[in-house]
Amino acid sequence: MSTSVWLATTTLVAALALAACGSDDEPSATTESDSPSTAAPSSSSADPSASATTVTRTPELDAIGVIGHSGATGADSNGDGLDVPGNSWATGDNPDVDSVYLRLLADHPGLEGHSYNNAVSGSDLSSLMGQARSVLDNDPVPDIVLIQSIDNDLRCDGSDQDNYGPFEAGIDEVITYLQTTAPGIKVFFVDQWASVRAYDDVAQTDPDLVRYLSGSGLCDTFTLKGERNPNAEAYLQGLVDEYFNRIVEVCAQHQDCATDEGAMQQLRLDPTDLTDDYNHLMVSGQAKMAAIAWQQLPPAWKS
Repeated sequence: MSTSVWLATTTLVAALALAACGSDDEPSATTESDSPSTAAPSSSSADPSASATTVTRTPELDAIGVIGHSGATGADSNGDGLDVPGNSWATGDNPDVDSVYLRLLADHPGLEGHSYNNAVSGSDLSSLMGQARSVLDNDPVPDIVLIQSIDNDLRCDGSDQDNYGPFEAGIDEVITYLQTTAPGIKVFFVDQWASVRAYDDVAQTDPDLVRYLSGSGLCDTFTLKGERNPNAEAYLQGLVDEYFNRIVEVCAQHQDCATDEGAMQQLRLDPTDLTDDYNHLMVSGQAKMAAIAWQQLPPAWKS
């Protein structure tokens, strides 16, 4: 499966990247190949602050939103291949997930019903600005915007080095737009879930998943013989880390911007957390993401 098609899940935090850079011979039935038909094109060539019309947030914490890829939409979390926003780690209302939204709601009753999921399955950085614009169209305007993005921007063809700069610039554009348009808004990024090695530890217990990840490409973490490829694991992990490092560096230049500091990479993945397409998380996995995101969310933002 091609990198551009697959990545950005689902966040699969590392999983996505793994599958995304996996073999073209055995694509998943419900992967990130779905075209982000609702995503607006990026305006990366323009200064986002030049055309932004300021919107007013209410003084209290009464709305949050999420943008990014299918990792944030609850994709396939019911095992039917569909987006299930109610199961989203970020803004879902399923108590079994206990999303960031539900955890905040406990102390902020004004949040009730104001959790906006503007993420788009199959999307990459090119559609993130369109999602940013959409999430600010909500009323009340969100006070916190959670972002899950990286996966579909991984190329795994040797050209990622050339993509780091544009990716960093695009992330900066999105943050700048959000904070210029809605002064005081807080932006929080999460890393991919589970490390490459952790994902492969689970994968090696499933012959079908091993076949799915096998190939001869730079990011094929299993060889054509079905054996683990340490060199590919290290290469793919390096890509994931570098893209996230670029997010961290850009975020550090903005006030009211934070990341999970890579904590999502430590997610303890269990085989039952994976959906049948191998690219997404079931409710149990979404709950693990929610717990990590909540732990890493700046304490002052919760009050």
